[in-house]
Amino acid sequence: MKTSPSMPLHCVLLLAAVLLMNPSLYAEPPVQVYIMAGQSNMQGKGPIEGEVGNSLRHMVENDAKKEFQMFVTDEGEWVEREDVWIHYDLYPFRELRYGRLKPGYGASSGQVGPEFGFGHAMGEENEGKVLLIKAAWGGKSIGHNFLPPSVGKYPVPSEPELDPGYFFHRTVQLVDEVTGNMREFFPDYKGQGVELAGICWHQGWNDQYGGLDEKYETNLAALIKDIRSVEHGLGVPDLPFVIASSGMIKPESPVVRGQIAIGDAKKYPEFVGNVAVIDTHQPYGPDKMTFKFDNDGVTEKVGYHWNNNARSYTNIGIAMAAEMRKLKRPKSPARFRAYGSEQGVRLLWQLGTEKPAGVEILRNGKSMGIKLSPTQTAFTDTAALPGTNSFELILDMPSGKMKFTASCDTSATNVEGYRSLEGVMLSWKARGKYDAFRILRDGKVIADAVPADARSFEDKAAPARGKVTYSIQPTTGKVIPAELTVNLGPADAGGALIYEPFDYPTSAEEPQSLLGKAGVSGTKSEYVSLDEEPRDLPMVIAGGLSYGALPVAGNCAQMHLRGGGCAIDLDDGLKKAGLLEDGAIVWVSFLYHIHQTRGQGVRVSLQSADGNEAIGFDHKGVTNTFIIHDGAERRRLLVKGVRAATTYCFVGKITWGKDGEPDQLLPYHVQKDLKLPEKPGRVFTEPFDIEQSKLSRLVLEGGAASDVDEIRVGPSFESVVGGGTK
Repeated sequence: MKTSPSMPLHCVLLLAAVLLMNPSLYAEPPVQVYIMAGQSNMQGKGPIEGEVGNSLRHMVENDAKKEFQMFVTDEGEWVEREDVWIHYDLYPFRELRYGRLKPGYGASSGQVGPEFGFGHAMGEENEGKVLLIKAAWGGKSIGHNFLPPSVGKYPVPSEPELDPGYFFHRTVQLVDEVTGNMREFFPDYKGQGVELAGICWHQGWNDQYGGLDEKYETNLAALIKDIRSVEHGLGVPDLPFVIASSGMIKPESPVVRGQIAIGDAKKYPEFVGNVAVIDTHQPYGPDKMTFKFDNDGVTEKVGYHWNNNARSYTNIGIAMAAEMRKLKRPKSPARFRAYGSEQGVRLLWQLGTEKPAGVEILRNGKSMGIKLSPTQTAFTDTAALPGTNSFELILDMPSGKMKFTASCDTSATNVEGYRSLEGVMLSWKARGKYDAFRILRDGKVIADAVPADARSFEDKAAPARGKVTYSIQPTTGKVIPAELTVNLGPADAGGALIYEPFDYPTSAEEPQSLLGKAGVSGTKSEYVSLDEEPRDLPMVIAGGLSYGALPVAGNCAQMHLRGGGCAIDLDDGLKKAGLLEDGAIVWVSFLYHIHQTRGQGVRVSLQSADGNEAIGFDHKGVTNTFIIHDGAERRRLLVKGVRAATTYCFVGKITWGKDGEPDQLLPYHVQKDLKLPEKPGRVFTEPFDIEQSKLSRLVLEGGAASDVDEIRVGPSFESVVGGGTK
């Protein structure tokens, strides 16, 4: 805190003491949050480094007018802004990135998009912190992927590519995830609150096709209304919204005409003062900023990714920031939210231009009796008992009292368990402030005073096998117990013809190596290494993967510890059961857990001895793919996106083609209820024809840190998922 030379020291100390007792009287303003939404051109395809004329480095080093020197230090290093944060989650396709703003938050870590120029420009103007939340995925249309709920009237979507409106809902979800967990992503956050300050939109290419172009204007107007709404969206009416038109599309296109029309005051009077449109076909502002460049400079010929030019993306961001600053802030307060945390229940709200004279908060219908500053927008309730609590925010506005409600459940959650060396190891996550935990096994208390900061417990008196239900609950409050049913191994094959549970003898000091251990139903001989120079590292570790009611025994396998992988020969069980004949159906399932989303993860496949015939599953980065090899070439197809630190159950249904028909592989991601989904994930449509009679071995490979467990191959879904749960 700066002090005035004319202020006596004793006054300074007195003021400091007051501020320490009432931090809300001297606090940073709320973090200003801007959502950067759209498709690949909002992602950004401008290269950072390189001597070619399209790179950010070239732009800075050839900056005759000194427009872009704020991007680098005097030594030529890229500036990393402490006052501008960014969060970019590309789920369900790629990795999560977050931190301070610097180059590297484009479509890849080697590229920039509009966020770069926008973030720098807003950071220069803002008094407090700025947060950019990117919600941009390549190849997405408003007419399907971002379809506004008021237009589509569809159920809540779950499949990214198939279901309409998935990315509209994902955008809303993303904003809630980030603003509700600020300290997790940004350690410098001081609890000053957050304020949704605006949305930037740059999208349109994919709506040129399939008749979506004629609906673009209607869909975009609906998206603006829906994303602001309490019913469908972020809950901030009149939230500023800036559109950068698709300057890489011809100006007479219905898409571009629709974008420009949104700025027509006569056509959309409700958008006046809160929506702005930048026509990127035209020079912008008093300095006549342009957006179309190639490697040699200004041009009129532009490809669909702005000629992959960093200057185009930077200028678009700068122009969007200039327009954002011109728009009016919402008049009324909005967006009251409650989030559980280990410190207590965090309450967040935001104010408009019309300020309240007073603030009151009720918990479960009773006033909390706390004094809040009228300008305060955040408060942590450290006295809320564990369980579900309802809150009411009452603001004394010039026009009368305004009331908002929110609720939050602070019960423990995310219970997991596995067979440990001495019993069953349980773990859980906290969503509130507790006195202690109570642990129950099959309804009976086995521990009644587990410390409040504990996040794990080992049941050393657990039964040797069978289903056991554990409950984790705080000792105070009216909570919903966090429950987990663990099916303790060892388990039998349950109808599967091939079953690999990885449950070999192990000890804490010397886990047994997978290499040289058989133990797999439906196989013969032993695992052999596929490495030219096998590494002598353990591949089986303590801690079987837990998933629904599937059996959980002692171990799982870490495939990345033997990069080249290993293989074990199959017996003739599949052949005798007729599962390798034309027209037969084979089901495959296994559990996998991803520790990181970089590099090649776990691969599970059935292969021929020479590897020229193969079918199975491949996890790479944050995507799941088929792996198909029918003697011609090895091919992959994206199945579904995944997250790190998460366990998944993959099920594949293989149908061998008959009478000239191609083979088919349908993927399913089974939830913890272990029920077969009504529809599969993305289907491999390219014809393939594997000579399945040659499939003679189970092959396990891995690169990035990932675990695999409970591999099953059988004649039915029940044999590979349900059979082991009895």
